[in-house]
Amino acid sequence: MSHAVQFANGRCHCPFSLYPAGPGAPVLIVLPALGVAARKYEGLAQCLVQTGLNVLVADWPGQGESRPRPSRQFDYGYRQLVEDFVPQLLAAARQHFPSSRAVLLGHSLGGQVATLYAAANPHSGVAVIGVACGNIHYRHWRGVRRLLTPSVAVVFNLLTAVLGYLPGKQVGFGGHEARSLMRDWGRVAWTGHFRHTGLLLVASAENPTASLYITIDDDHFAPLASTRGLAELIQARPQVERLPSPRPPAENPHSAWLKAPQTVVESIAGWLRAAR
Repeated sequence: MSHAVQFANGRCHCPFSLYPAGPGAPVLIVLPALGVAARKYEGLAQCLVQTGLNVLVADWPGQGESRPRPSRQFDYGYRQLVEDFVPQLLAAARQHFPSSRAVLLGHSLGGQVATLYAAANPHSGVAVIGVACGNIHYRHWRGVRRLLTPSVAVVFNLLTAVLGYLPGKQVGFGGHEARSLMRDWGRVAWTGHFRHTGLLLVASAENPTASLYITIDDDHFAPLASTRGLAELIQARPQVERLPSPRPPAENPHSAWLKAPQTVVESIAGWLRAAR
């Protein structure tokens, strides 16, 4: 990655990659899932380019090729991503694709951050697409799965209190994650809202942001109810498109779609054409 933005007053170097298709076409700014490096989205980016869409893919601060790693000395939460990181990516997109409309394309955590940005900046003109993402409030699951996110949140709070970060690779969830980010995430699991972030979010009825949400069938990390719960932050009447998983049932649909993104890309391209 030969391009980068500087996050947290220059404390963090965040590389990004460009995939140009042509001037004037929308530019999709890909915001990855928790702990997933930007390089994992190259196949998706190439597929989007083949449909005539420009793409910018960035590593989250301290993830992938970005440095430094989160620690007690370098920490951030949802608010810093919405108010600092995303605006820098939008500025980079305007610099490299000056005649293109910006679209935030978020996967999982990326969908949450894209939605929060739109809820806090309803007149930015930026469109939002969320794939396999949702509000992780425990009420959006059924049966014993309701216990998953709040119980995990308790464990993560303990680990981040002791270590100053979450060792995601060691516990099997995410990557080397920032303490405040995981605590923000955990509070959503218990409360279902984002008020604790300090972001001023406009009511969905007053939000004109164009948005598309896609859920993948049998995605137990972001079921339909969870995706609707996130979409309602910027959609007065949440509408979610359901797609079958393009991979075998043994593979987790939450991320397996990245191995065969054609169906998702077709949905995105069709929606963007209709939204012009």
